[in-house]
Amino acid sequence: MLGGVWTAAVLVLVGAGWPRYWTYVAAEDTPMTWLQSVVLVLTAAGWAVAAYVHRLRDGRYAVPWLLLAVGFLGLGLDERFALHERIRDRILAPADIRIPFLPWVGPGDFLILGVGIIGLALAPQVWRGLARDRQARRLFVVGVGLAVLAVGMDSVDPARMGLDAERLEQTLEECIELGSGLAFLGAAVAWLSTGLRALVDAAPQEGLRAAALEPAQSAEATSLSA
Repeated sequence: MLGGVWTAAVLVLVGAGWPRYWTYVAAEDTPMTWLQSVVLVLTAAGWAVAAYVHRLRDGRYAVPWLLLAVGFLGLGLDERFALHERIRDRILAPADIRIPFLPWVGPGDFLILGVGIIGLALAPQVWRGLARDRQARRLFVVGVGLAVLAVGMDSVDPARMGLDAERLEQTLEECIELGSGLAFLGAAVAWLSTGLRALVDAAPQEGLRAAALEPAQSAEATSLSA
């Protein structure tokens, strides 16, 4: 299903601008970036709900799920309002601030690299938390792989490319970013499905346990009053 959504979105947006295929995809203020922001915010909401379901099931919030919710919300806002691009273009690039040992990275283009490193540091905790759901794990791995690829492409200085190459690279990058966001959204939905099913299955057992304890509690209260 997620693959179908990705394919349909890419075909529609690329086809709408053909032969200028990049028109509705590659720039920062396009239908593609709007769609990506929607997917990222939905992903944030999914992980926030997952954290709450985890609390209902296990009695405590899952910290990695909360961090994912905050992180994806931030990415959604960044995608919608081009926050890191504004910081790069208005502050970092004019000052020619760059990473000396990464010569292919343009001035100020290291911000998303930093976000990616933070995400990779969190990934092992998320992986352990998804141990009960193979489908969620598979989608999470796909999301991480596509995100690493997109971040790597984003870090390349466009000044090193010709105009046609830049348009193609930017188009591919945006399509990969959409695929990554959809995979992370699918992972959240898969985990939620498993978590909610566990809650529903546990409800009758909790009811039986309470019913079994009630006579004993009543007898204890009677003996105390006597």
